[in-house]
Amino acid sequence: MAGKDLMRMEESAMAGEERVGSVLMTAGKVLLWFAFILCSFVYVGLRSGSHMWMWWVLGEGILGLTLLIIGAHKRGSVTD
Repeated sequence: MAGKDLMRMEESAMAGEERVGSVLMTAGKVLLWFAFILCSFVYVGLRSGSHMWMWWVLGEGILGLTLLIIGAHKRGSVTD
């Protein structure tokens, strides 16, 4: 129980930039997971002559990675 209380105290003590960084990292992870799920449609789309799924997954993956990098930069070190 003490561990949960400590985590809540740490979260409430986070500065604004750290919180924004954590939110950006979470959004980036969600986008990457959705891109991973949509990868199953890339082959079918390419086989039928459509490049839409490929570009969609690439764009979503790039956006997700960008959000992860920016979020990690804003959040900084978790141990500090």
